[in-house]
Amino acid sequence: MSKEQSENIPSILDLNRDVEPFVIQGSATRTKFFKSKFDDRFAPLQFVHFSDIHAVPELWDRMVEYVNHYSDYISFALHTGDYCGASQAQYVDFYAEGTPCLRPILNCVGNHDTVIREEGIYYKQSKESAYRLLFNHTDGWDVNFLECESSMTYYKDFPESNLRLIVLDQYYDIELQTEWLTERLDDARQKKLCVITAMHEPTDFINDTYQVTFHSINDYEGLSGRPRHQAFEEPIADFIAKGGAFICNLVGHEHHDLFGLTDAGVLNVAVPSATNWAGWCDGKRVRGTRTYDCFNVVSVDANLGLLKLVRVGDNADHYLRIKRVLCYDYVNKKVIFNG
Repeated sequence: MSKEQSENIPSILDLNRDVEPFVIQGSATRTKFFKSKFDDRFAPLQFVHFSDIHAVPELWDRMVEYVNHYSDYISFALHTGDYCGASQAQYVDFYAEGTPCLRPILNCVGNHDTVIREEGIYYKQSKESAYRLLFNHTDGWDVNFLECESSMTYYKDFPESNLRLIVLDQYYDIELQTEWLTERLDDARQKKLCVITAMHEPTDFINDTYQVTFHSINDYEGLSGRPRHQAFEEPIADFIAKGGAFICNLVGHEHHDLFGLTDAGVLNVAVPSATNWAGWCDGKRVRGTRTYDCFNVVSVDANLGLLKLVRVGDNADHYLRIKRVLCYDYVNKKVIFNG
């Protein structure tokens, strides 16, 4: 731990008291008296989505502190990749060494989790090497893995919320996963389950952003020129075209907010980095202030067709746009509220 990190700072709970009502209400649906008329039978599902922790123990522990405090309202946490630092050489086993979490923390492989860096050059490593680092503590996840060696691909059903979560690996065994994903999506459509997918990178470029504050207005695409991993865009788009209820694809990788539709109609939601390195962020990340932490509390209400986001931590960009809450109607594809 650095000298800076040894100095006490305000807790994540103290810095984010103002969003407590949103976290509580994010877990709510309409009053029970609507049931007789509209049959609101599904329980909203609420969880934490964070990404790109990049081997910073203090920030992992602060996220766990938040989940533990609000465990009555948060069912689990999902980390969408870049668990390691710059490469596999910078690794912390948070599950064994960090603060114990009252809820499961699901993981996903990111690009930095698959490489070793030598003299400034990244060399891709075996799938098994990434699996050993990220999936060595899966007890209690209660998920269904794709059957293959060192599988980092899985799904989990939440029948009480009418939801299926599918987590994908964008770096190994793409063809095998595409076939498996198509089968899982077809099965979800037949069972009338709503679907969230999760992976490290967006499925494609986002061109319809609804002008929400949860989407960066900086031209990072023009700056970086990075291609997109489009392998899973087509099966998801096909699922939507066949009438499947698709909510969104949860990602990280960009280190800044993204929210919007691809040309194929796939909603991608990128959460900024949970680490505090601000290289690709939309502002500073200052330890001891609210900007230090960053993750979303996500909830899905299948009764009303709503996706809700509550920002914990860094909730403003350098344009001073507020990113506190967002409520989106994923059935009719319209924003209910953003503020």
